[in-house]
Amino acid sequence: MIHIRNARRTDAVGISRVHERTWKEAYKGLLDGAYLETLSEKRLVPRWRSNLDRRSEDLDDAIYVAASGKEIVGFVSVSATREAFAPWEAEISMVYVLKEQRGAGVGRALMKAAADHCIRRAMFSGGLWVLRDNGAARDFYEALKGEHAGRKVDSVGGQIVPLVGYWWRDLATLAERSVSATQIGRT
Repeated sequence: MIHIRNARRTDAVGISRVHERTWKEAYKGLLDGAYLETLSEKRLVPRWRSNLDRRSEDLDDAIYVAASGKEIVGFVSVSATREAFAPWEAEISMVYVLKEQRGAGVGRALMKAAADHCIRRAMFSGGLWVLRDNGAARDFYEALKGEHAGRKVDSVGGQIVPLVGYWWRDLATLAERSVSATQIGRT
């Protein structure tokens, strides 16, 4: 059974494990291999502890995890937009699900949790940036009816990469389209 819940500080190790595994799977061939090899659970844990601690300082920030028992199998991170000219109020900075859980509605449930959080915080539009060449992620956002919101370039691990934006003008539509954990037969 999968349960979507607010992340706790004690989830830093599990989130770091998912972060490392999903990046090495999703970005193989898209990002510099040497950079991906530097990603490790051990190096990511302090970053995630800091991210989790920061939520108490800014209530717009939220991190939700998908847990199977005590194991974290996915997570989403959302906050108020970080860009002055973005068309959205809230930004989903990361959403990752372990490969063996994909296709079961876990990603949709995490996106719904992020959308619900934003609506509660009076942020009614939301968006994100994705690597232009990450076809699987783009297919996922398009299946959730994300609209194209432009292009830009950014640096990831010292490498300049092209990004594509997706946004939801009304996050209520994302929340309604998303499948809840109970609808996918998991709690």
